[in-house]
Amino acid sequence: MFTRPRNHEPIPWRHAVVSTPLFTAATVYTGGLSIGVAQDMGATLPLGWMGLGSAAGIAIAAASRWFRTAHQPNRKARWYHTGFTATWTTATYAWLNFTAHTTPWSLASAATVAIGAAAAVPAYSYDRYLRNEVIAAQWAEEAAAARADLSEWEQLFHDAGARGVEVLPATDTRAGYALPLKLTQTPFEALLGLLRVIETRKGDLRPGALELRRDLDAPASEATLYVTTRNVLSESVELPADSHPLTINEPLTLGVLESGEPFEIKFRQNSVFIAGKKGSGKSVFLHVIIAAITRCIDAVIWMIDMAEGNTAKRWIRPWAEQWKDKTGRLIDRPILDWVATSIDEAVQLLSASVAVADGRARRMKGGKVHPTRELPALIVITDENPVLMSSVPAAIKAKIDGIKKGRKAAVDYVDAAQRGTGPNSGGGEVMSQYDTVIGGRFPKKQEGQFVFPDYYQRIDLSKLPGNGAFYVLDEERSKTTGPERFKGHYAYDDDEHPDGTEATVIEDLAVERWTIRPDLDNDSQNDAAPYSYADRWDNTERIAWLLDALGMPTPAGVKPATTSSSPRSNGTTGGSLPPIKPASYYLDKGRAHNATKNGGGPSEQDVEAAIAAGLAEFERINEQASVDLTKTAGAQDAAEAVAAKKADRRHPRRDEITSWVKDAGDEGITVADIRDRLLALHPEEQPPSDTAIQNWFTAHPNIDKPSRGLYVWSESEDDASE
Repeated sequence: MFTRPRNHEPIPWRHAVVSTPLFTAATVYTGGLSIGVAQDMGATLPLGWMGLGSAAGIAIAAASRWFRTAHQPNRKARWYHTGFTATWTTATYAWLNFTAHTTPWSLASAATVAIGAAAAVPAYSYDRYLRNEVIAAQWAEEAAAARADLSEWEQLFHDAGARGVEVLPATDTRAGYALPLKLTQTPFEALLGLLRVIETRKGDLRPGALELRRDLDAPASEATLYVTTRNVLSESVELPADSHPLTINEPLTLGVLESGEPFEIKFRQNSVFIAGKKGSGKSVFLHVIIAAITRCIDAVIWMIDMAEGNTAKRWIRPWAEQWKDKTGRLIDRPILDWVATSIDEAVQLLSASVAVADGRARRMKGGKVHPTRELPALIVITDENPVLMSSVPAAIKAKIDGIKKGRKAAVDYVDAAQRGTGPNSGGGEVMSQYDTVIGGRFPKKQEGQFVFPDYYQRIDLSKLPGNGAFYVLDEERSKTTGPERFKGHYAYDDDEHPDGTEATVIEDLAVERWTIRPDLDNDSQNDAAPYSYADRWDNTERIAWLLDALGMPTPAGVKPATTSSSPRSNGTTGGSLPPIKPASYYLDKGRAHNATKNGGGPSEQDVEAAIAAGLAEFERINEQASVDLTKTAGAQDAAEAVAAKKADRRHPRRDEITSWVKDAGDEGITVADIRDRLLALHPEEQPPSDTAIQNWFTAHPNIDKPSRGLYVWSESEDDASE
């Protein structure tokens, strides 16, 4: 067990010339007051036995002091120590017996103790003077014991190969303790690589218990070693029940770092990529992120949920089923501003986010947008990102443009995928734009090269313990410690409350937060209007996924929404139009209006107006249907023509080059190797450009890029399932 070094005595008052007599006097007086309280409560004190006990106590104290000072070479000093002890113990017992016969609740009693303490100060001062050598030896022994542990750490560094590492006194942390280091020979970077060796040599630490950090503003010779004795990653950290408003301009707490400190992310000017296998806690962590952002008074969430809305529907349910909050207010708007569950809808949403970023950039006078309730940040969250990034060029282009343009316009992205490979993230150009990367548990260490390629040898994602434990790497950590481990908050994501518990389910969080989030500003709504933003919730086909999930009736004539898998998506949403409302709808509407107006039933004028409105709606929908069918047919014909034209222009060597990647196996192949082989086999032909080859590989679902310039064929079960 680590003993914290001290620069002072363990008990502050011990041996002090003035404080020791005062502390003793206060203790004695407290004892007298206890006797007085006992008497006041009717207790009969054995005064005779108290006197005998006092005499015995005085004798024992004096004899003990005589024997304890046997090492004192000065015999007169030994007699003084014994006499001083006998004197103050006699005075103490005399006062206690006096208060037992009278009362401690008097000025005279208190004054007697005060005078005794004052008289003891000079006597104790001389007693301590005679024991200076003994006290000095005692302090030296304590300092040596404290220094012994620091010497052990310095020896561990030395044995591991680090030279010139001085360990300073420790300070406590929430998860263990921290050792400041002074580096005189071995640099910080070299010391990082020795941490696992030091953990092993220490013997009583678990893997990953040591973390080395430094302050960029501090000298290069200074660093801090954090020693974790608390296993934070194995704990279940419940999502806090707080629902008070926050701001997107400040970091949001999402869990606990292994050091015990809160794990925070600032979602402004920060695009986040999350990778983790099923069961790693990735979906729950997305709920935690949504729970944090929905508490912000200046942020709006758009969500792409390619798992049939499995994550989003929980947050939308209270609005769709018309729940009421704790105050009795009807929840009349969804807490997520827009949800896309099909490829076409997702492309529309991503394109709209780029349009919002462009519009805000045009309207800015310079600098960047500072989110407010009137001009909120737009956070675009994507679950099951590979569905789009592996085969939909329009989505990839929109994502690249959005991440690049949205930074200053308060439009940021959070993407989640099961792997960190090119087909899952959209390729190197997308991956390079993420500011923060979070990696969850994987069954194999090799997955770390796709999530944290620069830290592949240090990071083993397969060793993360249990669900909800992650590594995080952001801009600051990339310059200092590298990826850091944390445990995300836990949000209960089953359908209902578990039996016998008070867990908060997702719907409860939505009910608590629905009034906090703002509406998207009018200018941004106009920017998104060309992408069918206005009727995102009114078009029953576009929300058929939600109606099906909640068991709500789908109006007659509406076909279930289908998820297009075509890579030729042009960013539009097709399908049938919403059905014509029956005449009863307009009659009921007229009754409600008339009842509100004058408390009566519908008049003849109301009925006629309702029927007229129904006929007008019928004519409008028919006209719109003709226009939309014409546009849809024309768009489909144009898309097929473009696809056929592209197919005719397919490079004759593309399939051959792709087969070379497959034949290369695990060793992989570079674009330079392919170019040299083409020149050797087909010297008479002009080879395709390097960019063209790279684009072919990026779009191919079975080609990964584990490191810069190297392409490898992948046919794992994970790729097949995704």
